[in-house]
Amino acid sequence: MVNLKHYKLDYLKKDDIDQAVKVFLESFKTEAFTRALLDLEKQKDYNLYLQAVKYKFALYLEIGHPIFITRDKNKIAGLFILKSPHIKAPLSIKLTRILPMLPVFARLLSNYFRVFHLAPAVKPPDNLPTPHYVLEGLAVDPACQGQGLARIMLEKASQLSVEDKTATGIYLFTGDEKNRAIYEHFNYKIINQVPTRSLTAYHMFKWNQAQDSQGPV
Repeated sequence: MVNLKHYKLDYLKKDDIDQAVKVFLESFKTEAFTRALLDLEKQKDYNLYLQAVKYKFALYLEIGHPIFITRDKNKIAGLFILKSPHIKAPLSIKLTRILPMLPVFARLLSNYFRVFHLAPAVKPPDNLPTPHYVLEGLAVDPACQGQGLARIMLEKASQLSVEDKTATGIYLFTGDEKNRAIYEHFNYKIINQVPTRSLTAYHMFKWNQAQDSQGPV
C-alpha cells in the first residue's frame, strides 16, 4: 500500500535516468502501442526499448525540458513527460545525441515495418488547437498502481498547462480502453478515434479552464 504522504513530485536528474527508465518500461509492458511494437518480456526487445527511452530522457534533460517523477526518498514510483510547445531541441543537439543511437533505431526498424498499419493511428488530428502541451508518457510502477500516484501527476500536468496563459490545453493519445477511461475521469475528451486491426487509438484533449466552454475546435 502506497502512503501518498511519503511521495513528492520532483524533477528527474541525470543520476535518476536508469531507475526512471526501468519504471517506465515496467509500466508500459502492457500498453497497447508498445505491445504491438515490442514484446518487452523478450530481453532483446527490452534492451532496445531501454536504450531508446534513455536516449529521449537524456535529450530532454540536455535541452532543459523537465521530466517529473514521484519519489519516496531514493525510490521512483512514477513519472510523466509533459512536452512543452515552447521548448525545442536544437538540431545540433539532436544530431549529437542520435548518431550513437542509429544502430538501435536500425534494429527497431523491422518492428516498425511489421506494425506499419498503425501509422495513421498515431497521427495527431488536424483539429488540434494550438499551442498545446503533449502528455508524452505517464508511468507508474506496477507495484504502486491504483493508489493515487497517477492522479497526483495528472493534476500537476494540468496545473502547468493552466498556468501557461498561451496554452490551449493538453493533448495525448492512447490505445488502451483502461487508460481512456482514466483520462476521461480527469476531463480529457476524445477528439478523434482511429480503429485499426490491432487496436483503437483514442486522441484526447483537455482544455484549460478558460477554454472549457469553447469545446473542440
